[in-house]
Amino acid sequence: MTVPTNKKHRRALLWMRRALRVDDNAALWHALAEADEVVPVLVLSDDSSYSLDTGRRRFVRRAIADLDAGLRARGSCLHVRIGPPEIELPAAANGYNADAVYAVRLYDEPARRRDARIVTALRRSGTQLVQVKDRVLREADELRTHNGGPFRVFTPYKRRWLESAPEHPRPFPDSGVMVAVPMAPGSIPLQRAPGFDRPLTDTEDFSPLLRLERFLGGPVAMYNRRRDLPAVDGTSRLSHHLSLGTISPRRVYWAARETFHGTRGGARTGIETFVSELIWREFYYQILAACPFVLDTAFREEFRGIPWRRSTSAFARWKSGTTGYPIVDAAMRQLEEEGWMHNRARMIAASFLTKDLHLSWQWGERYFAEKLVDLDLASNNGGWQWTAGTGTDASPWFRIFNPVLQGKKFDPDGTYVQRYVPELARVPAYFVHEPWRMTQQDQESYGCRLGKQYPHKVVEHAEERGATQVLYSDTRRR
Repeated sequence: MTVPTNKKHRRALLWMRRALRVDDNAALWHALAEADEVVPVLVLSDDSSYSLDTGRRRFVRRAIADLDAGLRARGSCLHVRIGPPEIELPAAANGYNADAVYAVRLYDEPARRRDARIVTALRRSGTQLVQVKDRVLREADELRTHNGGPFRVFTPYKRRWLESAPEHPRPFPDSGVMVAVPMAPGSIPLQRAPGFDRPLTDTEDFSPLLRLERFLGGPVAMYNRRRDLPAVDGTSRLSHHLSLGTISPRRVYWAARETFHGTRGGARTGIETFVSELIWREFYYQILAACPFVLDTAFREEFRGIPWRRSTSAFARWKSGTTGYPIVDAAMRQLEEEGWMHNRARMIAASFLTKDLHLSWQWGERYFAEKLVDLDLASNNGGWQWTAGTGTDASPWFRIFNPVLQGKKFDPDGTYVQRYVPELARVPAYFVHEPWRMTQQDQESYGCRLGKQYPHKVVEHAEERGATQVLYSDTRRR
């Protein structure tokens, strides 16, 4: 990549959003290439909830602290603003006398509307907002069907994405030394920002680059066989970092591709499966950009009229992990404890909410958005709609997960269940996914009395499966 010799701007702001890193940061690279001086600006909300000590907030604060340290190592630092970006960015541009603001491009409609307001506000002072591709390798308008429209089915999209792989952008080179710029009025150093005035909880192996290296150095070879086992540490655990942008999809993809070419035999299947998951992420971003309505309604028009139940009591039992179905309850308790849930468990929990409790996928989507450390609007929406049968691809609407069979298949020893549902810790494996099969004597013996230590089933799966089939079939006919 050639750096321009004639700079466009004397000074530019770099809006650090969803790209909390110095390594391979497209907006940072372009800003340094096109401006003599670059001021990294972080805009934090003045909402008091952002100072809470939750798993997500701890992770975000650690990521921001690492970003500030990375910038300081290059001679700069974060210039923090507190308040709405629509107000703070134009004010910062005026305060620093900057004639451009650089940021990574976002694709959801709320962010687009906000950016449009920022563009209008910046334009009044002659400042432009320069947005660059960073969140994905290929944007929606870069990969099109033969008819020129967006892809709506994953398999042909994946085929096209892989065909164009040689054209995928490579990681950007190191940004090098930066010029320090004094704080302008209204800006503060990170150490004075709310939530950063106290010691940060250390997170083991936080470095995404180290995590990627370790994953590709061994576990990825078994990824296709172990990724569906929630009791096993068989996934990359990079979703947190991709969500916040502490690592780029470019870095992940090209590292996986290099590992693939340096590997032989069955290990390549694990890498191919891992890359396929990256492509799912890209696909859902493409859907979000091309079909912004998915955040408000079903992707598939024929399922926009499903008469969902509105039982707040059933929803409360699902959220608290007290449905009486152990694999579902373990999944929901993992989410509560860790702010993360294994992907197989997410599908099981989502299927249970929509196709056993007949509650709207939007309820589940919003709840996951509140809890997930690795929240990604595109993937969260796409995953929920896929499981609910209202989203992309044609078959899943009649796919109804049996929580008992799912538990037996993917957690055969009950290790995952017993880790998060301690009431079942002494229950043997042959009962752990069906505790209702225990006799009264069994319950006493294993210290798990139904209705006391562990709840009765909230619904009967067999009955609700039939009701779901009728519900969806009737909705389609209407």
